[in-house]
Amino acid sequence: MSLSFLGQRWVAAPIKADLESEDIDGLSPLIHRCLATSPISGSLGSWLNPSMSQLLDPYLMKGMEAAVGRLSQAFERGERLRIVTDYDVDGTTSSLILQSLCKILSPGIAVDYHIPDRFVEGYGFSVQAAQKAADDGIDLILTADIGVRDHEAVSLAASLGVDVIICDHHLPAGESVPRDALVVLCPPQTDCPYPNADLAACGVSLKLAQAMLAQSSRPKGFQIKVLKSMMKIAAIGTVCDVVSLASLENRAIVAIGLDQLRKPMLSHSCGLQALMSVSGIEEGWVTATDIGYQLGPRINAAGRLHLATDVIELFQARSIPEARLKAMEIDRFNVERRAIEAKLVEEAMASLPDRKPDFILISGEESDGWHRGVVGIAAARIRDKTHRPTAVLSISGEQVRGSVRSTPHVHAVAALDSVSAYLSTYGGHAAAAGFSAAVSDIPAIEAGLNAHVESLLQGEIPVPEIHWTAQCEVSELSMKLAVDLGRLGPFGKANPKPVLMLSSVTPRGFRILKDKHLKFKIGDCDALWWSAVNHLEALQQGPVDIIGRLEINRFRQRSRLQFIVEDVRQSVLSSA
Repeated sequence: MSLSFLGQRWVAAPIKADLESEDIDGLSPLIHRCLATSPISGSLGSWLNPSMSQLLDPYLMKGMEAAVGRLSQAFERGERLRIVTDYDVDGTTSSLILQSLCKILSPGIAVDYHIPDRFVEGYGFSVQAAQKAADDGIDLILTADIGVRDHEAVSLAASLGVDVIICDHHLPAGESVPRDALVVLCPPQTDCPYPNADLAACGVSLKLAQAMLAQSSRPKGFQIKVLKSMMKIAAIGTVCDVVSLASLENRAIVAIGLDQLRKPMLSHSCGLQALMSVSGIEEGWVTATDIGYQLGPRINAAGRLHLATDVIELFQARSIPEARLKAMEIDRFNVERRAIEAKLVEEAMASLPDRKPDFILISGEESDGWHRGVVGIAAARIRDKTHRPTAVLSISGEQVRGSVRSTPHVHAVAALDSVSAYLSTYGGHAAAAGFSAAVSDIPAIEAGLNAHVESLLQGEIPVPEIHWTAQCEVSELSMKLAVDLGRLGPFGKANPKPVLMLSSVTPRGFRILKDKHLKFKIGDCDALWWSAVNHLEALQQGPVDIIGRLEINRFRQRSRLQFIVEDVRQSVLSSA
């Protein structure tokens, strides 16, 4: 079969769910076909209707009883607490949840927070942070989204008389947790019976809050109100950390969090109002896509280009004017990040040879714009353009910090394992990883990574694939269908938005937007294909097959149906 305009092979999504006995009253056969490809856990009714009842018992998590006991003791004694978290969205939202928990259950408690400066401390719970906590008279540290791999820092804190409770989710298979931690809350750890191993760190922090609230003397209604408020923060971290949304609990966290985010602006904190405003989010309508593409990048930009403490200061702002100033500052960081990223990707792509290597490794001086806070995003962009695992390196002096973004056929950490002799530090997961090394070892690292991929793939770079969910007639595209498709959300990892395949379509009414995007009509529905102006002539040649996502575009309280094109190919029927 010939490839698409974007050089991809189209593959029908595999059937995952048997819905023969399920009641899907009111949903069209097309929705039935989409549901059959969904990773449904539990009944169809529970999948389509996330609720608070789907939050699991937090005491099923290994260490939860001990964590609740120690934190309650700290409240009773009036001890000094410090929340130490990562600088990304998961880390900052975890910090907000844990700080809020402490202040709600123990008003006046001496609790502060620390988020590492990536340019000074680097990633993780550092020995410097452990020493500083002891010097400051801290009695108890709660880490979130870091800590489970920071054995040295945890041991130092313990030796200095500072207890450490870890809330994390980053434990790779086979690795042990820090033995000197007082408590480790981490569902992937050995012997943890908690049924949901896919919680983000903000989710683990939420479970600690749920357990603490349950054992408090506060009324049940108050507990639920506080939990729901925390869930809108946990939803942001869960979506942006790209953890699985196939579990009922993660779906409930995001769905209920979205419901809370959709409440009137005045029900939110000044900081959240200001962030949503600068992100262009309409009041009363927030989606997981808005979180992932509007809120998340702005929160991350603070930690990438400046300090993630800016995010905490934003959310803790006491007035609208103060919040607006901080939100505008964070928005400027995001604009700057995008400019740096675009320039870096352009330079990197221009430097590639016509015959691209199996593993792309590109490096540049940080002083020349190869910003260490942006190399990960740049690596993802280059990977998507080349369909090859990519590492982008930022050089500062004699040291280099690199970010890897990989393809489905190459495990990022396994690739780094193959060159571990040259790495000072490294870690990550299948799709993304990071490392540090000496500049002098870059050639050896590049050669080793390419040798690893060549050995793994035998020199054959797999053709990229795009999966479509269900075939759809142009006449079926409607506002009702878009609403029904939305019921299958929240969407994210392991539960992506349905991709519809339209067969033998004749697009019409072409318009070029901003010299690079295409807008046209599919039947009576508007279609948008981003950065596709170079495909205009091919689209005009005759019937084509189109795959993409049906969405409702809401702007200034008006709703409009639109089809976001993912790829196009010559019509299979017309070429048969």
